[in-house]
Amino acid sequence: MVLEQNSRELAQLGLQHIEDAILRLLDANPQGLRNVDVARALELRSDFPGRQRDYISYSVLGGLLARGLVDWNQQSKLFTKKNANISEIDQAQYGLRRIEDAILILLKSHPEGLGNSEIADLLDLRSEFRGRQKNYLTYSVLGGLISQGKVNWDSQAKLFSVATEPPANKQVLDTPLRELTVYEH
Repeated sequence: MVLEQNSRELAQLGLQHIEDAILRLLDANPQGLRNVDVARALELRSDFPGRQRDYISYSVLGGLLARGLVDWNQQSKLFTKKNANISEIDQAQYGLRRIEDAILILLKSHPEGLGNSEIADLLDLRSEFRGRQKNYLTYSVLGGLISQGKVNWDSQAKLFSVATEPPANKQVLDTPLRELTVYEH
């Protein structure tokens, strides 16, 4: 089960990277690109016996289209990036979810648990305010993950670990990587 979860997370992270790359490519080509052009530029060419060609990029573009991040002109067959006016709150929430996901992936690869400073170091998220209050960024995010029932805190060992079971008295919000929406590229 753990291997399946890790594989799922890795696949979702890979998909997110492909989506990010496609959106950057479309941003750099405002005139638009056909699916085959996207597949060639990003070396995502695929061919299944028969007529199914470049379905990797086509499927990802379809997901971006469904989420309203790209437009498609049926006549010209060109995909273009939408210039959505995204609020600062949406951008901040997207960033927070990415940090949460990174922490969860890191903790899953360290079942013995990690301290806050170790997490900040391993993710290169060290923070401070005038030389004091060090690593409060990760500490605060970990607090949110504890409240959601996704992370456990061993106060004696001062270690954080992934929660194996959600607390019985709490509703746990489980947002897979796939449900995250990309706002800025």
